Amino acid sequence: MRYIDLSKIEIPEGWLEKANGLAQQLNEVDSDEARDNIIAKNQIWRELFVPLSNLSKGKCWYSEALDVMSDRDIDHFRPKGKAKNIGEIPRGDEDGYWWLCYDYENYRFSSQYSNELRKDKFNLEKDTGGKWHYFPLFENSAVAKNKGRCKDEEIMLLDPCDEDDPYLLTFDSKGKAIPNSAAILNANDNRRVLTSIKLYHLDHTPLEELRERTWDFCQRMIDEIRNISSIPEGLSISDTNRVKFLKNEIRRIMNKNEPLSAVAIACCEQNGLSILADRR
Repeated sequence: MRYIDLSKIEIPEGWLEKANGLAQQLNEVDSDEARDNIIAKNQIWRELFVPLSNLSKGKCWYSEALDVMSDRDIDHFRPKGKAKNIGEIPRGDEDGYWWLCYDYENYRFSSQYSNELRKDKFNLEKDTGGKWHYFPLFENSAVAKNKGRCKDEEIMLLDPCDEDDPYLLTFDSKGKAIPNSAAILNANDNRRVLTSIKLYHLDHTPLEELRERTWDFCQRMIDEIRNISSIPEGLSISDTNRVKFLKNEIRRIMNKNEPLSAVAIACCEQNGLSILADRR
């Protein structure tokens, strides 16, 4: 996961006016059925598919995976329909955040495996993953009823549009998503990471395998840099140029526009090469 700056989105001309008009219609009706009809007939968030995709160069904002042969979704981060908690944690109500339905700041560009309930067909022993209607809050959290109160909610999901949240997640050499002990400040941070791994389906087997290959590619370059740098006779010009090339390759795969770039960052950090890592 990398930080996504939604302020950089290029909204098509006229879209905001349509969205504001539809939001007003939702506020004026007094039944769930009427709201559902308005939403079903006016799914204008789909018009932002390309602008949202452009912010991550087509990558899923939750998994950082790029798969041009699979569909992408626009996820309503706070669900527009039901909003469910996980496990036995009580929630004030399960009413969705319909009042954010046409607010582009609530949209997240997502793979279907992260956004919808899916079973891992490559490992049937794993739990079903996918965000679906879930928007879990911590025990005793406030439940927002307008946008201004969203900041009062204690949410259990990592948000790629929160500049601090991606730092809480990292990866190991086998491609598994894990809490980042260097950034975790308390038990709730840890719970947020573990909840996000499950609900965003970050433990999907093919995704873990892709991460492991990315890690191995980065590790081989780090090992070569170390081998060259340890030559007792000192580095020749060709050795120096090779090290520069390898460092630039590592920086390239850590670029936030590259698929699974956070895995390469994790590999560098866990090899003691934080100087090469750039999480911005």
